[in-house]
Amino acid sequence: MVESVSEQRGMNLLVAFLNLTIAFSFGVSSLPVFYPVLARSYGWNHASVAAGGSIVLLLIGIASPLIGWLVDRYSAKSVLLAGMCTVALGLALLSLTHDLGQYYLFCAVLGLGTCAVSILPNSILIASGFSRRRGIAVGIINAGIGLGGFIAPILASSQISARGVPKTFLLLSLCIAIPFLLTLVAVRSPGAQTRRGDSSGHLASSTNVPGAGSLLRMPMFWIFGISLFLAAHAMIAVQQHLVLYLVGQGFNARSSALALSTVLGASAIGKILSGAVADRFSARFMMLLSILCVGLGIAALETFVDRANAVFLCAIVFGLGYGGIFNAPALIVFEHFGTYRVGRVLGILIVFFGLGSATGGLLAGYIYDRSHGYSLPFGVDLGFACLALLLMLIGGRQTRLTPVTTAV
Repeated sequence: MVESVSEQRGMNLLVAFLNLTIAFSFGVSSLPVFYPVLARSYGWNHASVAAGGSIVLLLIGIASPLIGWLVDRYSAKSVLLAGMCTVALGLALLSLTHDLGQYYLFCAVLGLGTCAVSILPNSILIASGFSRRRGIAVGIINAGIGLGGFIAPILASSQISARGVPKTFLLLSLCIAIPFLLTLVAVRSPGAQTRRGDSSGHLASSTNVPGAGSLLRMPMFWIFGISLFLAAHAMIAVQQHLVLYLVGQGFNARSSALALSTVLGASAIGKILSGAVADRFSARFMMLLSILCVGLGIAALETFVDRANAVFLCAIVFGLGYGGIFNAPALIVFEHFGTYRVGRVLGILIVFFGLGSATGGLLAGYIYDRSHGYSLPFGVDLGFACLALLLMLIGGRQTRLTPVTTAV
């Protein structure tokens, strides 16, 4: 029985990793590579093309409470399977894009599907199996986002050159079959283990999980939430516009895509390292280090953009922080409230992350179209990162709460 539980825990970890590598990342991380081609082909401005990505990210945020409720009501496996079908549909529909209205509608379909295969259901899928080193486990599966983020821009860029935009979207859609089949076959729906206890025999309980009203009255919720909003706004704005920014600075399309891949690849390492930091210290300390890396990365990117090698070093620093912020919502919730029936709580916290993600790229594009440069929008993003760091520092007392040890 112990061996069976251990094997299933390892399988769930592998499946969640691949879900985030392919099902989540191929839509989100490849989309910015399409921006220059779409802008050129249809005469859309930067704000218009970036708005598609913002719609995806907005829906990942605002639909998270619903996804969390569905996970609590049904199972992470069921939600993931439905989400992968929707992601594949969204990518296939994007191959038919001819005008902005279609583009935004198809991005909305992609966003709903992506929310259902995001860090929320995948984190809950594996969380009850790890009473110790849970931060590293969450970091490992979230590293799939970094790996997928490294692969997707390179894959999309090469396929756009060889096959064109429609066939590239269709290819990405077909790739979703891989995690779908693995999830369908390899993951067992939660049973008594999830409802009664974890693999270590600890009793699971929902008594530590607050309702929505109680959660909204907690200062720690607002401090973490607003800090997540500010940090996500800053880092996603840079990530969404990095290719456009570097192309404007004289980098070719492949080098620009490689820089984006470097950011997302480094984020894979950042996710694992930040998970280890959260296990050793706390989710709050992990957030502080991650926000610091994001801010340093933005500042260095603007300073050293004329030096090709330095740009990739800046991308690595930025990516390490980027990865840590992705870990933060799940680790905060698991540390403070346990892992049993916390889907709705995690979903509400992810709203802040989603709103920051959605507004970052959109605002940066809006400012660029009026200032005709990225110095001002990236300066605003650096300011947001600094505000997030300051809020975490001054809110230290409210966010240093006793971790939950009985609900796993």
